[in-house]
Amino acid sequence: MQTDPSARVFPCTNCGASLKFAPGVGKLTCATCGTQNDLPSFDPAAVASAHEELDYRAALALQKGNEQVIDAQIVDCPQCGAQTRFDPHVVASVCAFCASPMVSAKAHAGRQIQPRGIVPFTLEPSSAQELFRKWIQERWFAPNALKKTVSQAQGVRGVYLPCWTFDAATSSDYEGQRGMHRQVQDVTRDANGRQVVHTRTVTDWYPASGHVNVNFDDTLVLASASIPDHLASVLKGWDIQKLAPFSDDFVAGFTVEAYQLALEPAFGQAQEVFNSGIEQGVRNDIGGNEQRISNVSTTYGHIAFKHILLPVWICSYKFAGKSWRVVVNGQTGAVKGDRPYSAWKIGFAALAAIAVVLAIWSISAQR
Repeated sequence: MQTDPSARVFPCTNCGASLKFAPGVGKLTCATCGTQNDLPSFDPAAVASAHEELDYRAALALQKGNEQVIDAQIVDCPQCGAQTRFDPHVVASVCAFCASPMVSAKAHAGRQIQPRGIVPFTLEPSSAQELFRKWIQERWFAPNALKKTVSQAQGVRGVYLPCWTFDAATSSDYEGQRGMHRQVQDVTRDANGRQVVHTRTVTDWYPASGHVNVNFDDTLVLASASIPDHLASVLKGWDIQKLAPFSDDFVAGFTVEAYQLALEPAFGQAQEVFNSGIEQGVRNDIGGNEQRISNVSTTYGHIAFKHILLPVWICSYKFAGKSWRVVVNGQTGAVKGDRPYSAWKIGFAALAAIAVVLAIWSISAQR
C-alpha cells in the first residue's frame, strides 16, 4: 500500500475551512461559516477541450488507457494531518477524521488518460435522499419494516464514475433476403358441405444485398466496477452537452474513481452497441415485411473517444442482516436499486389470485 502526501485541500476564502462543491448551487460552500466561494471561470478553449474527442487508434498505439490497476492509497490530509485509506481506483474522497475533501495526485498520475470533461452534480443530496425514500415506498411486496429502516438510513454518498464515450464511422456490406407478405385464400368445406374460406399469410423471399453507412456518437461505456450491471440502466439519459472542463473544484467533497475498465475492452463493449445499430441499419436497407441477414462485413473508419466523469448518488442501507444499495442519477434523478421482498405478502397475493381464479371457475361451472 502506497502513501500519498500530496493531497489537495480547498480552503474557504473567509475562514480557511475546507470547501465542498454544493450541487444545485454550483459553488464551493463552506460548511463552517456558510460562505459560498465561486468556481474558477473557464475560457472558451477550456470549455471546448471538455468536448474534444481523442483518436482511439493513436491512443492504443501508445498503450494509453490500458495501465495497471491503481492500488489502495494512504493519503495525508492537508487540513488535520490524519491519514485516510483510499480504496483501490479511488482518486478523490474525504478525510475520515475531519471530512475535508482530498484529491490524491499520485492516483491521478497513475492514469495516462485524464478526464477532460465532467458533468457536475445538479441534484442536491436532500433531493436524492427524497427520491430514494419515495422509490422504496413505491416497491410492491416490500416488508413493512423496510420504510422505517430507510427513514433511519444515513445520507447519500456522491460519487463521480469514470466513463468512456465512443464515436465511430462504420461502413458495412451485407447479404441477406427480403421477405414480402401476400395473402392466400384456401377453400375447404365443413361437415355440412358448406364452403369455408381461410386466409393465411405467405412470405416470399428474395435475395438482397447492399451497403450501409452508420455513424455513432457518444456511445457511453461505464468504466467502473462499483455499479453492477443490473443497476447500470440508471446511467442513461445523460445530457453530455452539459460537460464542463474537469476541475478538482467540482469533485471537492465527493468520491472520484479512476477508470477500471481499460480503453480497449471498453471499445469492445461499445462494439456490441454498434453491432445492434448496424443490424438495424441493414434491416432498414433490405426493407420488405421481414428480413434475413446471412452476412455482414463491417469496416471501421475514424474512431474517437472521450474520458469523462458522471455523477451518481449512492444510498446504502441494511435490512435483515444484508446490505442493499440504491443508485440515483446525479443529473436526471433516475433511480435504480436492490430491495428485499416480503415472503408472506407474495404468498398472500398468490393465494388471493388462486381464490379469484377458483371463484371465476365456480361461476362458469354453474352456468
